[in-house]
Amino acid sequence: MSCLPTPLYHHFWRLALFLLFISQCLYAADTIQIQIEGVTGEMLDNVRAYLSLEQQKNHPRLSASRIQNLHNRATAEIQQALQPFGYYRVKVTSHLRQLTTKPSRWQARYLLELGEALKLTTLKVDLDGEANKDDVFQKLLHHFPIKVGDVLNHSQYEKAKRSLLQLAEERGYFDAQLTQHEIRFDEPAYAAHIILKLDSNKRYRLGEVKFQNNEEFNESLLQRFLTFKPGDFYTGNALLAFKNALTNSDYFARVDVEMDRAATTPDLQVPIKVTLEPHKRNRYAFGIGYGTDTGVRGSAEWKRRYINQYGHQFTTKIELSEIRQSATARYHIPIGKTINDFLTITAGYRDESTDTSDSKLLLLGIGKHQLRRLWKRNLEEVIGIEYRDERYTVGGDSGHAKLLMPYINWSYVKADNRIYTWRGHKIELSVRGALDNMGSNVSFLQTRLNTIFIRQLWAKGRVIARSDLGYTAMDLLDGEFSHLPPSIRFFAGGDRSIRGYDYQAVGPKNPEGQVLGGKNLLVGSLEYEQKILDKWSLASFYDIGNAFNDFSEPLKHGAGIGVRWQSPVGLIRVDVAAALSEKGYPLRLHITVGPDL
Repeated sequence: MSCLPTPLYHHFWRLALFLLFISQCLYAADTIQIQIEGVTGEMLDNVRAYLSLEQQKNHPRLSASRIQNLHNRATAEIQQALQPFGYYRVKVTSHLRQLTTKPSRWQARYLLELGEALKLTTLKVDLDGEANKDDVFQKLLHHFPIKVGDVLNHSQYEKAKRSLLQLAEERGYFDAQLTQHEIRFDEPAYAAHIILKLDSNKRYRLGEVKFQNNEEFNESLLQRFLTFKPGDFYTGNALLAFKNALTNSDYFARVDVEMDRAATTPDLQVPIKVTLEPHKRNRYAFGIGYGTDTGVRGSAEWKRRYINQYGHQFTTKIELSEIRQSATARYHIPIGKTINDFLTITAGYRDESTDTSDSKLLLLGIGKHQLRRLWKRNLEEVIGIEYRDERYTVGGDSGHAKLLMPYINWSYVKADNRIYTWRGHKIELSVRGALDNMGSNVSFLQTRLNTIFIRQLWAKGRVIARSDLGYTAMDLLDGEFSHLPPSIRFFAGGDRSIRGYDYQAVGPKNPEGQVLGGKNLLVGSLEYEQKILDKWSLASFYDIGNAFNDFSEPLKHGAGIGVRWQSPVGLIRVDVAAALSEKGYPLRLHITVGPDL
């Protein structure tokens, strides 16, 4: 509470405010404009960060004397700011002048001449400990972030130090330390020398894996996910691959993998603790979409993620569209010692009616999946046998095919991102066949090769090349082509084939002009896509090919343009293509949704 009477109290505050107003009128802070010439970008930003005059130019009590003092310090500050970029002989020409007196306005101008950059004359990097014999460290030294002849850049120097320590951590040298790290300046020679010495000490190993809170699954199933053997040298990639294998298995909602450093054994093996939280047993999925080939389509799927402690799974899926209705059930059985080894038992029904054929198909099959090492590449291999019962009509051909088909498929995929790929490729080769009177009523041998290659072109462009080759041998097996059902014959045309033509509308025809399909297939496509916005791209493409019985038959051509959108559900493609081999070049709209590979 105030000690003054109320009237005097109010007079006192009025007087104080008046005096404050007068003082502000009598004293107004000086202002200054700062111009820095001779550097740009990161160097200019660093000069401004070091320059005291720049930092205090908006100070409410900035005065002429303070401006002069800060200006006098500017040359040294600028020279210091440019040393991290390798410039130690910077010449600064400075000017300070008063533009107006009331209010006082100033201008400071600094013209910088960088001079010669300081070069790195010698670089010495020594590795002590077990890392000295580690090929990965030798590769790092071969591609070191700094090298002799470079301009001395302090940020690159720090990056080089971090690269040594980060690689040591990634490779299991947990006790590694830089015992020497220094830059030496030779002023008379205007040269720099860097000395780095890393003592890696000993390398740790991956120890026993202990699964925590595991009540749902047998230990043998979990061991299949290991990407290493206890006793292997530690690498961060091996541990990450192990975690990813568990996460991607669809068994677990949460996976935590951590090293128990406190329990490290005398031989430097670090135990691995894994905490698992299983998914709910049932997963339901529903989808709706549209494709030019299929029209409006929808699907419903039920998956039993795990049936028993050995990780058996069951999936059933129903798909409905304007041309196709299908139901498929699969039973998945893990076998062997790795996650890539399993059996799949499949049963299905499909009723398909297109402009070229009608087909009702029942199938039952079993396939063994595994990885096959070939040419230093991991190929996905599926070997199996399938029985098909198919009633069909194709053009004027009608029949009832019964096929017992052994088959083998190989596929290889490598991509930076399989959903939207900038660099990657996919190669698939399949072989299947049947023999009359050995569970089948027709003989044939068929092989098919699919390839997709995607490469980045310039900053925002992609080139996509596709090919689809198929060959059916029947003559040597005394097979009749008319006895082959449409699911075995080759057709061309459609969204994923020769755009500009209807789905399965390209192939050999009967005298009535109805497409019958062919024994062989040859389709190629070349596409260029240019990103124009974050999620939007424009594309142009050219397709060529045909389905035929005789290699002398002419090829069909199609070309067009399209729009691409990276939607949350996958890449949506909208294409307008012309059938170049037809009169009038008729146009056709194609809409597809799905990943690149």
